[in-house]
Amino acid sequence: SREALDVMGEFAWRVPSLAFPDVNHIPDVERLSQYEAIKLFVERAELVDPKFKLNENNAPSIAQICIRLDGIPLAIELAAARLKTLSVEQIHARLDDRFNLLTNGGRVALPRHQTLRATIDWSYNLLSEDEKTLFRRLAVFTGGFGLEGAESVCMGDGIRKEDVLDLLTGLVHKSLINAEESSEEVRYRRLETIRQYGKEKFIVTDEAEKIRERHLH
Repeated sequence: SREALDVMGEFAWRVPSLAFPDVNHIPDVERLSQYEAIKLFVERAELVDPKFKLNENNAPSIAQICIRLDGIPLAIELAAARLKTLSVEQIHARLDDRFNLLTNGGRVALPRHQTLRATIDWSYNLLSEDEKTLFRRLAVFTGGFGLEGAESVCMGDGIRKEDVLDLLTGLVHKSLINAEESSEEVRYRRLETIRQYGKEKFIVTDEAEKIRERHLH
């Protein structure tokens, strides 16, 4: 489900991304093969090419693909499907343009599961107008951010400072923002794929320059 229903007796169980290795400590092939994200990529790759195997030559690129795709199962499956026409190294090199790369979903899949962009479009289009505005403005943050930062940068032009918390909470409930508790405060972050999608939406708006200046200040 995209979000909890908030009804009596409901128990929300968060389903995380598949486990993937630390980008700064890529393990050897044997240990790498135990990560859920790597397993999925290899399984789907073998469906495309029965001779495909995880080995020392392709392991670094496969690891980087799974890391940069945040362990998202659909994204990993779409990446593996590209092995029909691209090498693992080529797929990795093209991930900066992931929304045009990951478009090769199965014919029997739901339309929103046939491309990575369609999946996120579906969720984005269900947001309220104010949630969409906040989602776009948050693209100005390249890393994590706190509530005070979001309030200072994203308020104005239809969104009051006191509205930001509720709108941000809505984005967390809809799994577009992750809330992570630290020693002093809750910090918010997005999967890199979601951040790139938000950036695309943000840079074409009339307010992009103004929000960037506010963020800089």
